[in-house]
Amino acid sequence: MLKTRPHAVLFDLDGTLVDSAPDLAAAVNAVLRERGAATVDVERVRGWVGNGARRLIARALTGEESADPPAAEWNAALERFFTLYSERLYVDSRPYPGVVEGVAALHALGLPLAVVTNKPRRFAEPILTHMGLREQIAVVVGGECVAARKPDPLPLHWALEQLGLPGAPAWMVGDSATDVAAARAAGMPVICVPYGYRRGVAVEQLGADAVIGRLTELTTLLREAA
Repeated sequence: MLKTRPHAVLFDLDGTLVDSAPDLAAAVNAVLRERGAATVDVERVRGWVGNGARRLIARALTGEESADPPAAEWNAALERFFTLYSERLYVDSRPYPGVVEGVAALHALGLPLAVVTNKPRRFAEPILTHMGLREQIAVVVGGECVAARKPDPLPLHWALEQLGLPGAPAWMVGDSATDVAAARAAGMPVICVPYGYRRGVAVEQLGADAVIGRLTELTTLLREAA
């Protein structure tokens, strides 16, 4: 599956490029404190990340994986979370080792790059700017940019369209089953990193075409696919 050299590389954001859990946890806990609820540790929040902010807040309010809180409470808590999180998008968040160097290496090769995340783009872009990557990432697709989110393939297809490469061969790089499912549905190979937010699933069980320890290893995969 990695024998064909890609015309573009698409990246997930949270758990792939950046460890954003500390700042997400701070905002989640601020919401819980305001509601008189018990706070949670950052590892609990890591296990909740991956399906968008709305589901993250539902998990925080209910303590359950798929339960839905009352709509009015859910909506109010989500809006409050957005406000609080916007105030600390990149306080304790950090890029994973090798991310900055790996993205820079791909950009230096002239390979078009995009980020496809379920996070709202208004949050994703400042995070990439703080990381020093925004100028190297040509397109940022947030969860609100198209009618469906990952694991639907639509955001991946739209990213390629925005890059001016509709239907072109591309690689997806992510950390979770959501990224693998989106790439499979989009008909593109997928590479996973062993860190990130896998919700308890071993990286070997995700079914990726390759697993790399750091993004700097992508250039080796590219040479092998050339």
